[in-house]
Order: sequence, then structure tokens, then C-alpha cells
Amino acid sequence: MKKKLSIIVLSALVITIIAACSPNGSDAQATTTVAQPAIIAEGRLLPVKALDHSFAVSGQIAEVNVESGDEVRKGQILARIQDSAELNAILAGAEREALAAQQALDDYVAAATENLAEAQIEAILARKRRTTTLNNFNASGSTESRARLDEATGEMDRLQALFERIEANDGLDPDQMNTLEARGASANANVASAEEAVDALNLRAAMNGVVSDLNLTVGQQVAPNEVVLAVADFSEWIIETDNLTEFEVVEISEGQEVDVALDALPDVNLKGEVVQVNERFEEKRGDITYTVTILLTETDPLLRWGMTAAVNFSE
Repeated sequence: MKKKLSIIVLSALVITIIAACSPNGSDAQATTTVAQPAIIAEGRLLPVKALDHSFAVSGQIAEVNVESGDEVRKGQILARIQDSAELNAILAGAEREALAAQQALDDYVAAATENLAEAQIEAILARKRRTTTLNNFNASGSTESRARLDEATGEMDRLQALFERIEANDGLDPDQMNTLEARGASANANVASAEEAVDALNLRAAMNGVVSDLNLTVGQQVAPNEVVLAVADFSEWIIETDNLTEFEVVEISEGQEVDVALDALPDVNLKGEVVQVNERFEEKRGDITYTVTILLTETDPLLRWGMTAAVNFSE
């Protein structure tokens, strides 16, 4: 059964001869019934869900915490690459900067009363300096004194506006707060990025399930995106068949019951239900084909990932 099985039952002729006696002695009439062709396709047995796992970075394996057949939970560390001194140093530096940024913000907020008092004093002193330069300009009228007056006026206006802004915000300058908060946000983002880089040395389970196809040993060198194991959910099984033709797929619908026979277990007959008929086609050797997924409604302890099966879609 390594090739797609498609049995088309030859039309069975069921002829019922009805002898009718009539005044005219008419001939007997025959009724012919044509049976619908059976659709049988080859499929492959798969766990209901499975995910390949790989590291995002290269390195040498320091720990392998699981064995094939182990049950794992999502997020569990399955294996780990050796620590990187460079990544740890980057993380430590980012954490120091985040701490310093938070401390600067906290110190500024804590000094709100002092900030307001200082801003008020600066505004008062600026007004005094402007008064002095105004007197000098009135006395001399020189171009130089005029320039100094303009400069003092601008400084007085700036410091008065700053005082009023701080006073309106309980001793805190919004611009300064924005600067300090932006520094903290940037530092925290750098910490998160560094933590992700360090955590990439850990291979975590992406789902609940059972470890399968483990290909890892301590000391092994791995490359990014190299599949090193799979985690599968064997609580349910599906059959995927990908060689139903365009003429056959139109006879199949979701919810349809099917019979499944496994090549390796010829004495085991299982029931299943069509759960998906792929909308997209594939072209194989000139034929237009579609993939259909069947969920087994019965199971057997001898089922194994990858077994081949014959699916009978006939009602």
C-alpha cells in the first residue's frame, strides 16, 4: 500500500425482472442500479500536534535535561548551551544602567520641594540681574549695554517660565521628567534585550507533550535553527492523506466518518472523522491533489508516529 489506493467498484448490475401480464402482452421491464465508487487513499499516522525544537543561537551543549519519552510542560528548560561571558557582561552593564536611571528619577522626584525653591530663587536672581542691566542701559545707552539687557531679559523670561512650570507640577519639571523617564525606558529595554540573549542559551519546551527524536549530547556543537528534538502530543492521533484527486475530494466533507486500516496492524480496524479538507491544491506528477486530515475516534496502544494507513471514505 505504498501507493495511493483508489478502488473504483465496477458497476454492479442488479436486474430485477418484473413480469407483468397485460392485455397487450407487453415485454418485461428491467431496472438497473449503479453502485457509487469507493474512495480509498493512503495516509500517514501523526500525533495530533508536534513541534520541532531548535536553538536560536550556536554554541556547545552544557546540559541535556530530558530523555526521549519524557513528559514536559510548556516553558520547561530541555537543554542549555554553555554560558557566554560576553552576554553576561552585557546584561550586567545594562542592569547597572537601569538601576542608575531609576535612582536618578527617584532622586529627582524626592527633591520636588528643593526643586521648586531653587527654581524660585533662580527666577528672583534673574529679575535682579535684568534690573541691573536695565539701569546700565538707561545710563549709557550703548550698543553693548543694549545687548546685555536683551540677554538678561531672555534669561529672566526663561527662568520665570521654568519656575511657573515646576510650580504647576508640584516641584517637577515635565521636560526633566520626560528626559529621566526616557533614560529609564531605554535602559530597561536594553536589559530585556540582554536577558533574551542570555535566555536564548536555554532550549524551552514550546508546548506540553512528550519528548521525541532527541538528538543532543553534552559537548555537542549546535547551529542556529538546527532541529535537535521534537515535542509531541500523543493524546490523540490524526491521519493525513495528501493524494486525493480533484474528482475524489468533492465527494469528501468535514464530519464524514471513515474506516482506517494500518499496514503494520492489519488486524486493527479503527474509526475516524474528517476534520479538515485543505482548500489549497498541490500538483503531483501532473495530478491536482488535496490534503485531507482525519482525527481517529478510536486508538490502539501499538500506534506509532509515521505508520502508513489506508483510509476508506466510502459510507
